[in-house]
Amino acid sequence: MNAPAWRIWLVVALMCGWGILTIRFVQKGNVPFALLCALLLISNGVTLWRLTKRGK
Repeated sequence: MNAPAWRIWLVVALMCGWGILTIRFVQKGNVPFALLCALLLISNGVTLWRLTKRGK
């Protein structure tokens, strides 16, 4: 199953956003929100991996 290109780009954009927010919350010392954003970043990374892995 090949994912549509727009879905892959959407997940990549979400990963960039969560990564930026994680860095900002770490800089401000807001640990709970930094952990939440990091968790969402990892979740989107797993989704991206599932969408793009070959030989499914």
